[in-house]
Amino acid sequence: MNRRELLKTAALLPWLSLTDVTHSLPSPRKRLTRIAYLGDTHLMPRRKPMKGLAQCLHHIQNQTDKPTLILNGGDSIMDSVSRNRRDTRRQWEAWQTVLRAECSLPVEHCLGNHDVWAHEESVNDPLAGKNWAQEQLLFSHRYRSFDRDGWHFIILDSIQPKKTGGWYSTHLDDEQLDWLQTDLKKTGTRTPILVLSHVPIISGRIGNELSGTDPSQWVIPDGAMHTDAPTLIKLFGQYPNLKTCLSGHRHVLDDVRYAGVHHLCNGAVSGNWWQSKTFRGTRRGYALLDLYDDGTTERTYVTY
Repeated sequence: MNRRELLKTAALLPWLSLTDVTHSLPSPRKRLTRIAYLGDTHLMPRRKPMKGLAQCLHHIQNQTDKPTLILNGGDSIMDSVSRNRRDTRRQWEAWQTVLRAECSLPVEHCLGNHDVWAHEESVNDPLAGKNWAQEQLLFSHRYRSFDRDGWHFIILDSIQPKKTGGWYSTHLDDEQLDWLQTDLKKTGTRTPILVLSHVPIISGRIGNELSGTDPSQWVIPDGAMHTDAPTLIKLFGQYPNLKTCLSGHRHVLDDVRYAGVHHLCNGAVSGNWWQSKTFRGTRRGYALLDLYDDGTTERTYVTY
């Protein structure tokens, strides 16, 4: 029933006042801001990826309803884990070349696993690990928060080094978890909160990996989602104003609603790592997100 029909009905019911009717209608929400998410650009010093990222940035900035901020979900460069200093430097130079020439919007960056310089050459180097990426992406700390347009934004670092059994795991270290608990407590339960992490806290794509295997042997693949998801879900449940978590990493468009939180994985600018335009049904693209005063978010995925 729309508003007009409801008011007509009220006129036929003498015991129902107009005030009762109007108070029963939900108040319209107000959009506070529009942002863009791009991630998994996997940039390298080659024509196709550099041109592709430039096209994506132009597409974002040419929107009639233009976003005011870009969130970069990580894996900015193709890979510095297994690459030497020369190759890693060339990748970051390509990144800086495109961003400086083609982007006029403010960008907040998140660390991806491929942004970490973990090559054997990096041992004892001051740029080793996450330091080189932090220097290139110009942010103060690997995890942090800020307020903008009536929302509180939290950027997490999903990537933790491992000594054995693979080179990284996907969770928050103890220091970061303590900080997150303090930051949420300080923010309180009224200001809308958005969380950005490279790796999804919850992902629906694990069904692809598990399909066709014996259910009794199902194990969530390493790196598929946050291994500390139960801890984070419990923590987020204390804050009803925390309703949106953004991520990348999986290169697919994913939408999971769980325990009052909207978990959105947002495809990849590089698609199938620049080999083809589509990966597991998701084309190269970025997301536009409208953020409202009631804490809700609406996503539009845009192919460029």
